Amino acid sequence: MNPRHIFRGLVMAPMLMLAAACSEQSGQAQAVASTPAGATQYDLVLRNGTVVDGTGKDAYAADLAIVGGRIVAIGELDAAAAGEVIDVSGKIVAPGFIDVHSHADRALDDPSTAAIEGFLRQGVTTAVYGVDGFLDLERMQRYAELGEQGGMGINFMAYIGHNAVRREVMGMDNREPDPTELQQMQDIVRDAMEFGAAGLSTGLMYLPGSYASTEEVVALAKVTAPYGGVYDSHVRDPAKNLLASHQECLDIGLAAGVDPHPGHIKAVGAANFGKGPDIVNLVEAGIARGQNVTVDLYPYDGAATAPVIALLYPGNDERGKTLRQRMAGIMSDEPAAGDTMEQLTQDLRQYWRDSAGQPEILAQARAITEEPPEGLYSWVEVVGYQSMRVVVSENKEYEGRMVVDLAEDLDITPFELYRQLIVAEGDNAMVTLGAIQEDDIRVVMRQPWAMISSDGAEVDPEHPRGRGTFPRVLGRYVREWGVLSLEEAVHKMSGLPAQYLKLTDRGVLREGAVADIVVFDPETVIDRATWAEPTLYAEGVEHVFINGDAALLHGSVSESRHGQFVPFAPGVTE
Repeated sequence: MNPRHIFRGLVMAPMLMLAAACSEQSGQAQAVASTPAGATQYDLVLRNGTVVDGTGKDAYAADLAIVGGRIVAIGELDAAAAGEVIDVSGKIVAPGFIDVHSHADRALDDPSTAAIEGFLRQGVTTAVYGVDGFLDLERMQRYAELGEQGGMGINFMAYIGHNAVRREVMGMDNREPDPTELQQMQDIVRDAMEFGAAGLSTGLMYLPGSYASTEEVVALAKVTAPYGGVYDSHVRDPAKNLLASHQECLDIGLAAGVDPHPGHIKAVGAANFGKGPDIVNLVEAGIARGQNVTVDLYPYDGAATAPVIALLYPGNDERGKTLRQRMAGIMSDEPAAGDTMEQLTQDLRQYWRDSAGQPEILAQARAITEEPPEGLYSWVEVVGYQSMRVVVSENKEYEGRMVVDLAEDLDITPFELYRQLIVAEGDNAMVTLGAIQEDDIRVVMRQPWAMISSDGAEVDPEHPRGRGTFPRVLGRYVREWGVLSLEEAVHKMSGLPAQYLKLTDRGVLREGAVADIVVFDPETVIDRATWAEPTLYAEGVEHVFINGDAALLHGSVSESRHGQFVPFAPGVTE
């Protein structure tokens, strides 16, 4: 989840195309491709490129032609006539990237950000929303309408979110659903699947999802099985119970009869350093018992980030209670009249400055932060200080240090370290809520069932993954570090996600496929976003075509928007 949204608030009639119409369109595409070259008229030809087709096969030199939003020819097309020809010599022509775990959907609530430029500049043509269990059916339908109206920059698919469904039926109650409530939740999931959801997503680490039993989730996931749906999960307790939490995900998939997919998988927190191979073994064991297990991960050594000022809760004095209420308002995007993030930050900073000489208030605040009452979500309680690492500080010697180790060196508690950082730096000091070791990232990334995702946001990203994930894989993990071959990397960002989502006409470059295409320079593609400057756009992606139309051309974002809702339709050609 986008980290600073912890503080700013987590915001969480398309139709399946008829098979006959699809067959007709595909047939037309093949007919055009077989027309003698001298008589062919294409809409667009990408000439002299190197094709990496998304299947994992070796790259090859070829031209590529588009007609009516579909790829109609790949090969030597020197004699072909076209409405537009783009010379892509020295560039890679690949399927548009599919981000299977994205939080870019918040951008769709504002026309000024709905182009989703940060992801376009990474080569992303399709994103999957509803991850971590927070998307409801109404928002899914609203976003689909926006696509029909030409209002979104990239395609999207979506899960129906368990947290959203549970909240709609049961509010924030910490209890099991009664039979009527369970049926109501199942009905909502069924309606979402009928609409075109790809499956069920849970966020069992978050409220109210954490209140749900395994059996409740199985009962809801079973509803998606007749539709071929998948089960995506932000697992229950990755920092403190890494392997058991991921095993629960696989067990839910087995019991429900659906493919399990642990999202943004990682050996997170100091207690789990070195457990990347254990994750691999767990997934392989699931595959060995007959399950189709896949995972996604992002190429960064830290999970969600948060400003330190958002992690401590004030005490039970009247001033502290008022500040906690204001924090809750900001978190839920319902601030009190006239309240602002800037004013709240200033007042919190002063509160923590004044509390230095008030041990009783500090003791209350520490207790609330580390052992919060029911209904109050605390990252410190959920993942522990031992999972956190400083990523941004005015004191550069602090950056890169594990919080527990730094506090020990300073001979203070982690709570006191955070209090001092707030007083000294306000909302500038940032931590990752889950440190990860690079070796653990690489051992999972190399697996054939592991695909790339961003887990990133478009609006106000506070983690570099929202601007840099896909170019980072190409520039760092392929070109600089040699962790993956170019063909492997592209497959993990296109063909493999398409297989997981049961897309038959996207994710690979072949005749008849939808023309979702990215063109990038393999020598310059790179991420630029950092922990300190997470909003910097990536470089090296030159052209992006979505449904055959130019969304990014010669590095410039098109004024028109070509994204649409892609309904989940396993086995159905679009």
